[in-house]
Parts: sequence; structure tokens; C-alpha cells
Amino acid sequence: MTKRKSGATLRLRVWIEEEQDLYIGIGSTLLLKKIDELGSLKKASEELGMSYRRAWGKLKKTENRVGTKLVTKIPGQGQRFALSDEGRDLMERFLAFYVDVERYARKRASEILEKEIRPSHEFGLSDTE
Repeated sequence: MTKRKSGATLRLRVWIEEEQDLYIGIGSTLLLKKIDELGSLKKASEELGMSYRRAWGKLKKTENRVGTKLVTKIPGQGQRFALSDEGRDLMERFLAFYVDVERYARKRASEILEKEIRPSHEFGLSDTE
């Protein structure tokens, strides 16, 4: 096997299913993260490269699946949103799980392939989050 000097990049898609249907995944979790950072569903959708309609639908489907409101409108702030306590808790727990899985997968891939494996950083996550 020929070794290249630059490292490879790990790409993962991780989600949790319940009764053979998506429960929570990295896409809906990152939407929550962007809403939390930006306070706006419109800005969050733009930053993630999706239409507002798609983001709204993803948010509503996720709320229906988990059985609780994940975001709340901030009164008197127009279209400003904040995560509900449940939304923040779900986002933080899933992101912690995702980072753990990615860290382990990078370590094992590095060991098996004898190659440096970088995180994708496509989600704006780091080892410390």
C-alpha cells in the first residue's frame, strides 16, 4: 500500500431510529445548534444550505418524533427563536454522542489504516465540544 503524505478525512452520518423511523440525527441536531447560535430559523437554514421551508419541515418532524417542542418563539422579537430546555438537552446529548463516535472512529481508522485521519469539520464540531 502506498502511503500519501496528507491525511485522510473521516466522514460519518449517525442517527438514532425508533420503530424503524428516524428519531434524531446529525442533520436535525445541527439545525438546532444553528438556531441556538443565530436565534433565527431563516439564518440557520441559510447557513446549512437548505431552504427555510425544508428547515421548518425538518424542525416540525423532529418535534413530532420526539414528542416535545424543541424551539420557542421569543415574544416581542419578531421571528427570533430560542431552544426549549428539552431542545437544548437533546441537542447537547446527541452532539456529545456524535463527537464520541467520531473520535473513536478516527482513532480506529488511524490504527487500522496506519494513516492520520482528520475529522471532516463539515459540521463545525471539534474534539472539545
